[in-house]
Amino acid sequence: MALDAVLIEDGHAKNADHLVDIPDLATFIAANAGEAVSLFNDVDLGALAPQLPKLKTILVDFPSFADGRGFSVARQLRKTHGFTGQIIADGPLIPDQYSMALQCGFDAVRVDGATYARQAESHWFEAMDAFKSAYQRGYTLKNGPATSVFDARHTSVKALASNDPYFGYSAEKAIETALADYDGKLVLASSLGVDSVVLLHMVAQIDKSVPIIFLDTGKHFRETLSYRDMLIDDLGLTDFRNIRPDPKALGDEDPTGMLHAADPDACCNLRKVRPLDGVISGFEARITGRKRYQTPDRHDMPILELGGRQAKVNPLAYWEAKDVTRYMRKHDLPPHPMLALGFLSIGCQPCTTRVSEGEDPRAGRWRNSEKTECGIHYIDGKWVPMESKKTFEVF
Repeated sequence: MALDAVLIEDGHAKNADHLVDIPDLATFIAANAGEAVSLFNDVDLGALAPQLPKLKTILVDFPSFADGRGFSVARQLRKTHGFTGQIIADGPLIPDQYSMALQCGFDAVRVDGATYARQAESHWFEAMDAFKSAYQRGYTLKNGPATSVFDARHTSVKALASNDPYFGYSAEKAIETALADYDGKLVLASSLGVDSVVLLHMVAQIDKSVPIIFLDTGKHFRETLSYRDMLIDDLGLTDFRNIRPDPKALGDEDPTGMLHAADPDACCNLRKVRPLDGVISGFEARITGRKRYQTPDRHDMPILELGGRQAKVNPLAYWEAKDVTRYMRKHDLPPHPMLALGFLSIGCQPCTTRVSEGEDPRAGRWRNSEKTECGIHYIDGKWVPMESKKTFEVF
């Protein structure tokens, strides 16, 4: 393919020059070297199987958009042979086929310059959004999960009309743009939960001096505090702020340290809501890790959420759980140490338990009680506790 080829990955166009001179199967086997190979769509994968462990990238040829045999090749590579590297569809596919390619196991599509010029980049992003809507558990449509790519694309079209200034942005671009738009008035509030390292790493790659707020409640697992110290050091974060409850209020309202057992809502208010309210008001916008698939209320959440006195920047709005895992693996990021012990949602030690197989990730939070949220929600410029029961935390 010519040097003007374009790589479509994560719904966005990228340079594909690094994919030139990829050998075909016969050349690759004869050389018995290299980490990439290009396959015809009628390939006998049995001949390639012994070489798969050394491969990192496989291109699968699509002679025309009407020839779909390459989809089967990707399925076999993933399902039958367990290939975990990058698979790229190579040919003049169109955006409507992009969602099918993702479903079959492709990571990206490489198209020639002429084919790419006939489509808008937003069409590829919409197709990726359609795939997520149709195949990721969640609440994309008002009446329930999307049942087809076509229904899901209807949701994407609605999103285009949502007036989201950051629509179509990658997570990194959303953060970069927000830093410029809210110069000096943008903050990241981190819970140091199971996937918090993703945003912390992403922010650190862009600007290590972004203010980061962590609520040091005095009740965290020791592992969480060690994890915090390690990430600050490893990522080079220069403005990490540990926010603690007011000592006098602690002495007055929780002298024995057991308020969590008698009144968990009051404990969260004392150790989280009020301390955060005291420091967050100086910022015009905050970065969150919320994602669309998590709850029905978030099914159409924009990347830039305006309204009220503080904007919310949701860089991971369109991400799925597997995107978080992929990012962590790509950048070799350390997981929270409690994750390996069966803690899928991590808060304060007295109110967090292990999660059994098949349980909701937040089943271990405030177990055997009606409480499901710490109460940190921003409404009309103030952090207030919510009466309605939710299933996912804000940060």
